[in-house]
Amino acid sequence: MPLGRPRPGRCSVLIHPAGGGLGAYTGVGFALRRTGPVFGIRGYGLAADETPDRTVTAMTDRYQRLLRELPEPPDLLFGWSLGGVLAWELAARMRAEGHRPHVVMVDSPSAGIDRDPASERRWRERVRASLTEEGGIDADLVARTAEAHLDAVVSYRVTGHHDCPTLLMPCGDEDNEAHLASWHAATSDLTVRPLTGTHFTAFDGERLPVLLGHLDTFLARTGAHRD
Repeated sequence: MPLGRPRPGRCSVLIHPAGGGLGAYTGVGFALRRTGPVFGIRGYGLAADETPDRTVTAMTDRYQRLLRELPEPPDLLFGWSLGGVLAWELAARMRAEGHRPHVVMVDSPSAGIDRDPASERRWRERVRASLTEEGGIDADLVARTAEAHLDAVVSYRVTGHHDCPTLLMPCGDEDNEAHLASWHAATSDLTVRPLTGTHFTAFDGERLPVLLGHLDTFLARTGAHRD
């Protein structure tokens, strides 16, 4: 779905985190709209007649079809947590088709959260506690979709490799050592810019300007700005 009125420039796509909503991206979308069209992909499952996907592969298949419906291939794929994982996987498929989008991931896992059952349990509890209402969508649908997305993200392990310019912003209060190592092994073009706070404070009022500053610097340095 378009986020705001389309305008010429760099095409950006924001991909939902667990739960399927796009509400966390309000500030990011506003900033990116200054330089081109911005689209959002919400989670499949937020409507009563939709069954949410439970694997990263299934979501990537679905969203690849959506990207092909855009007027042009996106220049930037952005996502938080599960959204960053999906951005990465979509970029890999676009690379195989001859495109080289930029990827931005905010505290996205890559080494299997489920490798430690206690960590997986805590992760699920924290995500469930963080869920908020999304534009009048039924809370039961959000919860159902979030559970499917949690199944997908806790079992995710990055296995592919591509050279798309990638910015990873890990949150400093989280245990990201194994995930950072896996992301470093998966790409030859990775920029890491840490954020303070936890996974669930990355977009709050205090930290959003820092996140946007890292994003803008990355896009300028890697030549992602379009006139």
